[in-house]
Amino acid sequence: MTKEDVLPASGGRVAEEAGAETARPLTVYRVFWLFLIAGVVGDLIEVVFWLVTRGELISRSSLLYGPFSLVWGLAAVLLTLVFHRMDDQSAGKIFAVGTVLGGVYEYICSWVQEALFGACFWDYRHLPLNLNGRINLVFCLFWGAAALVWVRSVYPALCAAIDRVPRRTGRRIVRAAALFLVCSTALSAAALCRMDQRRREVPASGTVTRFLDEVYPDSRLKDRYPNMGILDEIGW
Repeated sequence: MTKEDVLPASGGRVAEEAGAETARPLTVYRVFWLFLIAGVVGDLIEVVFWLVTRGELISRSSLLYGPFSLVWGLAAVLLTLVFHRMDDQSAGKIFAVGTVLGGVYEYICSWVQEALFGACFWDYRHLPLNLNGRINLVFCLFWGAAALVWVRSVYPALCAAIDRVPRRTGRRIVRAAALFLVCSTALSAAALCRMDQRRREVPASGTVTRFLDEVYPDSRLKDRYPNMGILDEIGW
């Protein structure tokens, strides 16, 4: 671990109860591992949830390549940065902060998708107590519960598991995963932006846009993102 890797140290209940041996500082290395694990596990959870509730086995990944949810991965980072100093707070306070924070985070994610790609990947307008179809009270409460579980159980358990990975091996995995995710995210964003351009009848103007039109047509993107709604089509 280098000095530059260390973020503000974690404190509170976990450190006090676990003792100095397991009171681990919050580092870039650990935060990226949490992002990676949450992104993969979150994607799997959504696939299983969709299969159980709707009887359909579909992709729920944020990316064209790889089973990975950017929303879940970034949520894990957000929960870690916000709550790593709040593990000694009451369950009620953690739940309340998580409910509000989760709602704000999900709303922003929905707005960013609309602004960048002219599309939405979830729509809660059919549910009661929703705000512009981007969030609703039930899922905000889920965020509160997730924050509490994360602080009390998941975060310390994952940190312990991460630290059992040999550091040299772990750093190699982190570098490879980071390179893959950067490339897959950039390609996914480019393909979705080009899809929005096609919707607005913007012609291909160069090698890159022609490549995106040929390799990632609307049909392929809709297969990869079957729950995606185009704003003009769904009336937003």
